[in-house]
Amino acid sequence: MDSPRLSVREILAMKTTMFKQRLTPLPFILLVLAIAAILVLSGCTERQRKSLKHFKSDIIGLKRRVTLYDCSGRVIKSWEGRFKIEVQGAYISFIDDHGKDIKVSGTVVVEEL
Repeated sequence: MDSPRLSVREILAMKTTMFKQRLTPLPFILLVLAIAAILVLSGCTERQRKSLKHFKSDIIGLKRRVTLYDCSGRVIKSWEGRFKIEVQGAYISFIDDHGKDIKVSGTVVVEEL
């Protein structure tokens, strides 16, 4: 005996019908609303805000002021601009607004403006 052959269209129609039978509209809507409520009520966590800040820093840089101090607390030099700062061992590195690669070691304060 030959088994009946189904066309691809008939198989897809059967699968669609089975899917619709399993997932009625009301539970699906409730699931979507529950997920949306959780996302809205949870807000951004500190980790998410920090990740977003790092992403922004990597893409366009952040407006910052870098100040280098001597051992007595006097300002040696200060840089201000939009740049990404990389910590490399005992010094920090950044490219200023004039395209210069600046490497600074010592007492440094980085402020976000």
